[in-house]
Amino acid sequence: MTKRQARIAAARMRPDRWPGLETVVALAVEHRLAEADLAGPWAELTEAEAAELALSGRWPGPSLQISLVQRNYKLPAATVTAMRTAAWRLSEEPLRELRKRGLVGAGLVLDREERRIRDELAARLYPVPRIIREALGRYGPATPNE
Repeated sequence: MTKRQARIAAARMRPDRWPGLETVVALAVEHRLAEADLAGPWAELTEAEAAELALSGRWPGPSLQISLVQRNYKLPAATVTAMRTAAWRLSEEPLRELRKRGLVGAGLVLDREERRIRDELAARLYPVPRIIREALGRYGPATPNE
């Protein structure tokens, strides 16, 4: 069987044999959001906050030496809102401090001390991709069931 034929055969089996990837990711994220540090309760996002979250681009933050490949999932709207709200609320203070100190933006030339401060503050950011990586690491298909 060629690679293409094997992929087609696997795609035909998938709906009958195991849940789709979107279901697995959604369940993992929901489990992660139920943990005490992300569960809230959080104040709802304001219109301005929701609009800022909708802008393209990346949050300032360390790469953690993780090479990311873009993945797109269709997740329940309530799960996405809860994840984005938790990420925003947990990141408010360090992001505010980064902006106040002028340590955010393209083309900045920072000295050693500014880079150190930026990196310390950026490590405290909690972007949505971090929540998803943690969710899959803790509750994904390769993790042992409790």
